[in-house]
Amino acid sequence: MSSLRALHKARRGNDDDRLPSWLKMSGGKRVFILFALLLPALTGCATIDIRGHEIDPEQLAKIEVGVTTKEQVSKMLGTPSSVSTFGNNTWYYMFEETARRAFLSPSVLKSNITRIEFDAQNRVQSLDSLTEKDMQVVSHITRQEPTAGHSFGVLEQIFGNVGRFNGKDPDK
Repeated sequence: MSSLRALHKARRGNDDDRLPSWLKMSGGKRVFILFALLLPALTGCATIDIRGHEIDPEQLAKIEVGVTTKEQVSKMLGTPSSVSTFGNNTWYYMFEETARRAFLSPSVLKSNITRIEFDAQNRVQSLDSLTEKDMQVVSHITRQEPTAGHSFGVLEQIFGNVGRFNGKDPDK
């Protein structure tokens, strides 16, 4: 049996001569090279997305309840991200920083919502901030409510109007 292998090897040559050089390396070197080649592919797809304007805590500390006016808040913090729907008495300053790796869902790194409420004299009535620690997950309802009426299938949609119109204009 060993002579048969020797004859086969003599015909084909040494198997190691046909392998690429990186496969001839020891296991540790091969793993290192493979890791070095894959590392840029894994880290190159990371993106950080910043939305909104991060408010400096020092600026927030300058706002005094009952003393600071809307105009002063606007000069210190800038235009709010959102204003309350009913009335113009609540301002929201929103900020969020997320990271995304390749095709994975983004993860929130930092988040902050600052709510400033004003009274009738346009002075700060209340001030509070929420961070990512205060965040709550809201699940969506997946059920579908039935609607009144008839739902048409594909064939009914295609052939439903055949013979329905006789070519006469109803407006004439």
